[in-house]
Amino acid sequence: MANLQKNMTKTILYTKNLSVGYSKKIPLQDNLNLSLLKGNLTSIIGKNGIGKSTLIKTFVKILKPLSGEIFLQEKNINEISRKDFAKMVSVVLTEKFNDGNFFVKDIISFGRSPYTGILGNLNKEDWRIVENVATDLKINDLLNKRFYELSDGQQQKVLIAKALAQQTEIIILDEPTSFLDFQAKDEIFMLLKKIAKEKKLAVLVSSHDVFSVLKYSDFFWLLEKDGILCTTDKEIVKQKLNLDFSC
Repeated sequence: MANLQKNMTKTILYTKNLSVGYSKKIPLQDNLNLSLLKGNLTSIIGKNGIGKSTLIKTFVKILKPLSGEIFLQEKNINEISRKDFAKMVSVVLTEKFNDGNFFVKDIISFGRSPYTGILGNLNKEDWRIVENVATDLKINDLLNKRFYELSDGQQQKVLIAKALAQQTEIIILDEPTSFLDFQAKDEIFMLLKKIAKEKKLAVLVSSHDVFSVLKYSDFFWLLEKDGILCTTDKEIVKQKLNLDFSC
């Protein structure tokens, strides 16, 4: 009971009988009751087409639930304005950043947009936050470079920095290591784990990179045809996916 109460105090987002997909007749996932905890890295895994990205897009209000509810800080997300939602949840989607001609410092500063005025002018405090985030992620030397000049791994770190500059309690990422080599994938997951622990944020990732997911995640949401398995047990996930890393 004590552990349950402790976990509930860290729950920042949860669902009630959530159904996601593009058709009520054939939902990709149905009757989901999930809890996202602060201070933890939670990973969504499963086969292609099982609903990973769909679930992510439903959490961030790109898609509407087919049925059921999503609660953020005890409030239904349908009742939260776009601006207030952006102060609570930051998102890094799988699509590549469109305009790579921006300087890195400008891209990170876009994370401050929920707090700026109509003209989007940043004050000294906003720029201080940008610089602090860059320092935390050890990308200070990239601030005055153009985004297109960076490696894929560096670009992903910049987008994570933008999410951190948004100063939300939840960061949600859809396939953040899709275009990266093995070393860069490992660095990104290590960074996300560190962010979750040190900054006490809830970090939610969907990923095909099962090796990194198993290495760094605190919680696993394994999407299957007949529902979802939520566990902290890596061995159960390995068995479910028929994985063997002994070689």
